[in-house]
Amino acid sequence: MLIILEEDCMKPLERRLLVFTILLGGFLSTLTETILNNALPTIMQAFNISQSVSQWLSTGYILVVGIMMPTAAYFFNRVPLRTLFITTLFIFLMGTIIASTAQTFEWLLAGRIIQAISVGISMPLTQNVLTLVYPPSQRGAALGLAAIVIILGPAIGPTLSGWIVNHYPWEWIFIILLPLTVLAIILSFFTVKNINQPKPTKLSWSSLLLSTVGFGLLLYGFSNIGVIAGINTFTLIILIIGLIVTAAFIILQLKLKKPLLQMRVFKSPSFTKTTILASLINVAMLGTELIVPLYLQDVRGVSAFISGLLLLPGAILMAIVAPIAGRLLDLHGIKGLSFIGFGILTLATIPMIWFNDRTSLPWIVFLYAIRMGAISLVMMPVTTSGINALPERLIVHGNSVVATFRQIASSLGTAGLVTVAAVISNGHTHGVQLMHGYQGAFAVAALVSLICLIISFTLRNRTKPEL
Repeated sequence: MLIILEEDCMKPLERRLLVFTILLGGFLSTLTETILNNALPTIMQAFNISQSVSQWLSTGYILVVGIMMPTAAYFFNRVPLRTLFITTLFIFLMGTIIASTAQTFEWLLAGRIIQAISVGISMPLTQNVLTLVYPPSQRGAALGLAAIVIILGPAIGPTLSGWIVNHYPWEWIFIILLPLTVLAIILSFFTVKNINQPKPTKLSWSSLLLSTVGFGLLLYGFSNIGVIAGINTFTLIILIIGLIVTAAFIILQLKLKKPLLQMRVFKSPSFTKTTILASLINVAMLGTELIVPLYLQDVRGVSAFISGLLLLPGAILMAIVAPIAGRLLDLHGIKGLSFIGFGILTLATIPMIWFNDRTSLPWIVFLYAIRMGAISLVMMPVTTSGINALPERLIVHGNSVVATFRQIASSLGTAGLVTVAAVISNGHTHGVQLMHGYQGAFAVAALVSLICLIISFTLRNRTKPEL
């Protein structure tokens, strides 16, 4: 069993420095998730490749991150935190150097894949550290800080990349990450403490194989739906095989005494509900983060850079709300917070169904910002409430499970909304039909928000270990 050092053994300043360094590493991880979104057309020109090929810079990245996430708990239980964190940063640095100096598309893709290997481990690690160095009564505020990283990175990525490719060569997208990564590595040697005491743990290679194939096929299938904006026979077969292999992985985990990914956490009713909500929140957030810029560019005719700027108020509001939401969770519990958050989210999404070619830009910016603020109000509090329903020995596994399911939901959400828009628009790339396609996607996003609101009524206000 993993033994965690008591949080009061660490001085407040030491804890703050540890948290700052971990969050800096987490920010680098989440920023790279969307930083190429607005740069793909430029990269297509630079390497003379098609959109379907360039899309692998995002699809392949998501695929590898999703494959690595189930291993995060194993590495955290097996390797001292400082060694693990510094190693993931060095892997990230290596991938970033390769990408920033790539002369061919293949080398650029290789750099992205290496980055993704690091990110798949470090993203759950951020939540693990914050969960373990703070007691349950303070976890809301602590994970509110993590929410800033998890939310702000992907939110500003498209805006940042749009600005860079408008003023500098695309390589600068990766070059600007280098000094931040080096800074995080240097800080790690002085501020990161081994808050875990690992014990020798045997890796279940059969579990690793099944999770890689199962989650990999699911992520690839969902991503492919988004790329081709529909479902073909090949993609359907991939998804079916992925579901079968994933089911075999889950069955194996329930049989093993020391599984790769502890599925027994779902015996906690509160954890199960909050994990479903966390996944749906990712569908609602990332799916709309993709659809709104597409609507702005295709229907309203604004540039990629301007569309990124229009989304920036939403990202800023999310960053402001996240720590406040965590503090509110600590003070008042999840019940009222989730009702208000999901209620606002639903009310702000419904008007988007009527977005057309004449909708005012300030109204679009306002609704999007309010919507993202509502997501920030519930995202980490919901996850924290679920983690608090687990005993200490399962917290690391719980964070890895939530991160894995959120990653799959991210892929499903973006693919699902793009497919809905494509089916309704019937292949049209402009005009009224395309506008109706995006309206259909917003309607699905509103439905997801409403489902979240309904589930929120069943949550326990304050959770305690249920296993």
